[in-house]
Amino acid sequence: MEMENYQKALEKAHRLLKIRPHTRIELIRKLTLKGYNAQLVEKVTQELLEQNLINDELFAQIYLDNLIRYKTFGFYGLKAKLMQRGIPAGEAETLLKEKLPIEAETEIAMRIVDRNSGLEKNKLAQKLARKGFRSEVIREVLKL
Repeated sequence: MEMENYQKALEKAHRLLKIRPHTRIELIRKLTLKGYNAQLVEKVTQELLEQNLINDELFAQIYLDNLIRYKTFGFYGLKAKLMQRGIPAGEAETLLKEKLPIEAETEIAMRIVDRNSGLEKNKLAQKLARKGFRSEVIREVLKL
């Protein structure tokens, strides 16, 4: 019975990974929600790690590159997105410092300001803060 459950959990994990890459934490959450016990889920994720089918570091880099390219979030917004996917805060910050220098974040914020030029400065500041931009970036782009 346990071997059968293990096989089912492994197949479920493979199906999830065919759809898109997942972090280890994401797979643990999803398999646990499907009713598999913690020990079984741990064995499955350990095997997937050994097979290099899940790689949190690589996932974080690719996911962050896509977020920076296609979305308009600031440093803290991107950090929150990474943490939602199961990337630890320290790793997320290190990666962000490497991939999103303050100049790049300022450039993204400027695009938002340009698109919303009709808004008052305080409304723009609130919008940028909600998207996770650092306060120094907000002050810079709005000349506060």
